[in-house]
Amino acid sequence: MKDYIIWKGVNSRTIGITVTDLPEIILPEERVTFTDVPGLSGSLTQTEGTDVYKDITLSVKCYVPDPTPQAVQAIVAYFRGGGRLELPSRPDGYYEARVINQIQFSKILRGNTPRTFTVNFRCKPFLRLYSGETAQEVASGSFLLNPTGIQAKPLITVTGSGDITLLVGTHIIQLTGIESGITLDSELQEAYDGNELKNTQMTGEFPVLGAGNTAISWTGGNVTSVSVTPRWVAL
Repeated sequence: MKDYIIWKGVNSRTIGITVTDLPEIILPEERVTFTDVPGLSGSLTQTEGTDVYKDITLSVKCYVPDPTPQAVQAIVAYFRGGGRLELPSRPDGYYEARVINQIQFSKILRGNTPRTFTVNFRCKPFLRLYSGETAQEVASGSFLLNPTGIQAKPLITVTGSGDITLLVGTHIIQLTGIESGITLDSELQEAYDGNELKNTQMTGEFPVLGAGNTAISWTGGNVTSVSVTPRWVAL
């Protein structure tokens, strides 16, 4: 029986909660603008970009078998803030989520039935796959295969020095004056080396890994290694 969730790394069973209903798998809504044009039938559709979706709300129904004041305090502390939400119904990854509802425990503390409550999580629209969390060293001219077809925003670390031209799919990135290495974070839209920002040493757009195979290669400089954390995501 799949009667648990893992919230911020802690299994709900360990604090005395039984999950009675897990959320259904839902597709997020695209962020789209529809504009009516006088004299034209229908409307113009404008998307905000490739694979741009709205947040989703996932609801988890819970049961408290032993609603002591101490147990309720532990539950209150458990369901706070934001973090990683892992569901047994989606074993390949996790959601970035935040608890968004106020949970009423007064009836539970009085011993009334049902001893249930619902937690609503506001989640970023993508399931982040565990398979995309590991950095992998790549050779120049190699390919990375996107397993889902949803655009991924990788973390790429180039170790080396000099002026380097990095090619990721159709993206051409010029790296100039590199001393020991540089990291390109396509999610944060930042280039850095350790704690030092290196945006001024990068020219070009931050790369993405689209559907299918993406070729990765480089020229120039003295490159000793390139590693990619692909950050695969799924709907």
